[in-house]
Amino acid sequence: MNTGIRQVLNREFYLVIVLILSLCLGGFAQKKNDSIKKVNFAGIPVINYSNAIGLSAGVMGQMFYKVSEKDTISPTSSTGVFGMYSTNNTFFAAAFQKLYLNEDKWRVMFGLGLGNINYQYWQEIPVVGGDFIGFNTRAEFAMLKVERKLVGKLYGGLRTVISTSKTDFDLPDFLPPELLTDERRMNSLGYLFNYDERDNQLNPYEGFNVEFKNDFFRKWLNSEDDFESFELTYNHYYPLSSERKIIVTRATASIATGDVPFQGQNVVGQDDIRGYSNGKYRDNQVYAIQSEYRWRFENKFGMVGFFGLATAVENFSGLGKAEILPGGGVGIRYMMIPKERINIGVDVAAGKGDWGLYFRIGESFGR
Repeated sequence: MNTGIRQVLNREFYLVIVLILSLCLGGFAQKKNDSIKKVNFAGIPVINYSNAIGLSAGVMGQMFYKVSEKDTISPTSSTGVFGMYSTNNTFFAAAFQKLYLNEDKWRVMFGLGLGNINYQYWQEIPVVGGDFIGFNTRAEFAMLKVERKLVGKLYGGLRTVISTSKTDFDLPDFLPPELLTDERRMNSLGYLFNYDERDNQLNPYEGFNVEFKNDFFRKWLNSEDDFESFELTYNHYYPLSSERKIIVTRATASIATGDVPFQGQNVVGQDDIRGYSNGKYRDNQVYAIQSEYRWRFENKFGMVGFFGLATAVENFSGLGKAEILPGGGVGIRYMMIPKERINIGVDVAAGKGDWGLYFRIGESFGR
């Protein structure tokens, strides 16, 4: 795109952001007394910008509630929907349900979605050098996760994902058809362990949690490939003077091993790590560490600042020579539902030759 045109679009884009934030902070939540409400609603329009998919607009909404009024121990359950459409004809829609049951002895989450994603990846080309290759993926998925409290704060459980996709690569037509189009089923069955010492599920002020997931993609599950994925996540929340000022640290390892297909690779971006939206850095394994400072300077208004490092490698042995990718930025927050500590907000972040904008309900590191 012409640089001048891009600059004009960016100026217009920021004006739209200011308008949307004004609407959001004006309140899309119910305004009745929190102490008597049985269901709380939060919703925001979503305006994002990505160097890969362009300007996108959509809506995100959740309702929060207790499954049983007599259960004072379980965290708040939620039901949510999300939909978006972008200027490069990408669209995505999803719905999810998260339940905390029987005094937090059971945790259940399920969701489903579909999308048409126009994205890109980076390819090193002999003589010419590196360049982005575009691709289109049409996909549908459904997932289910069930956790049971084992002892103390330790949970264990099972999870499954069923997904189908068709990917068309923007490559010369003279290449073999199998290189131009890839239709793939990726069905998995796995297990997880989660040690959870956080004082709140939606917006912790103190404590920590460690989660380990291991998923198996197998042909006997009607998956196209035999490979495994591992994910290890550690979050720690350090209160400073009070709940108004805290520091959060996060370390993650996302690992795929075996006959890993293109769709099974990990991509640097999103919460790990913000500031990367163009899809350049992807491989079988992604490692990231980061820290975030959260400051609620008024009753309902706050801000965050964050910085971290990430890397993408084919295997663990290449970690010593891997390119280090810094990313950082700032964000604003508004506590829409104080009783449930539910924030809405927006982050802007920059990475190495890249940047991104992120609207959210709830805090980062909450997935």
